[in-house]
Amino acid sequence: MTGIRCVSAVLLITIGLLLGACSRTQEASKATAAEDVTEVKLIPPYESLDKDKDGIVTLAEVDAVAPDWAERLHACDTDRDKTLTRGEYDVCKQTSGTH
Repeated sequence: MTGIRCVSAVLLITIGLLLGACSRTQEASKATAAEDVTEVKLIPPYESLDKDKDGIVTLAEVDAVAPDWAERLHACDTDRDKTLTRGEYDVCKQTSGTH
């Protein structure tokens, strides 16, 4: 009879340890997922790129206001006039992987 009690006790302890380990893994993956979400950077709103608020977004303003997006937004200046029109910005935003 004591052998059955020992086996039962060992099973209960093993199940408890496994459940504890599983819950820690889930908590860790939730934390990792939350960290991943915070790392996503959105293209700044068009109006925020117009540093001097003159209604024209120049590539120099893009460099100053959104240096992380400068390379991407420079490529959106399709007519190469060193300004980013609202239309060019909208196309760029739609084709961006993160918007």
